[in-house]
Amino acid sequence: MPRRKCSKKREQVARASKCIVVPIELEQYKTVVTDPARFRECLDEMVATYPELFPAQIAAGYMLPDRRGSIKLAEIELRRIKLQADASPVYTIAPSGVMPYMTGYTDEVEKALFLRRFGVPFWGLAYVFGRDDQYWYRLCAHFGRYDIVQTTVKAPEVLPVHLLADEKHGVSTVRKGTSPRPWAPTVCSAHRSRWEPMATA
Repeated sequence: MPRRKCSKKREQVARASKCIVVPIELEQYKTVVTDPARFRECLDEMVATYPELFPAQIAAGYMLPDRRGSIKLAEIELRRIKLQADASPVYTIAPSGVMPYMTGYTDEVEKALFLRRFGVPFWGLAYVFGRDDQYWYRLCAHFGRYDIVQTTVKAPEVLPVHLLADEKHGVSTVRKGTSPRPWAPTVCSAHRSRWEPMATA
């Protein structure tokens, strides 16, 4: 077996997220997204209030090239912005009331995800809240994806140096013949570790 190529050089493990989630009510977002002038005015207020959510190049200005609909959530349109800086990417502006990847509304899935913390199986969530068990499984699995963390932490240099957020895979044989791997977020502070493993199905 060939040896793995290891290096101490720090590299980016995934592409940077091109989605910017802003704290705005859904109804307000639906009202301003179709009007470029009102959307720009609202977004400028967001940039002034929450600068950590946006790339630094936005201070040089931005354009509103288009808006796109969603197949999963037909009633939601997302506006995109293009920074004035050279070779800058196009960012999608999404409201905070929508789950990542347009998988649902936060108000509709919040109670189901809360029950999941106490070990309610996916088929139980499907029985109470509808859809199917695979939908709830994928929704929980999304929390381990790279860009969800990145959309929240835009300025890692301002975080306390004694805090660390990480995820580990733990193998658990809860049922005979199965080996689920639950996510186990870890917070380390002053040489202490706190494990909060998610419940297994």
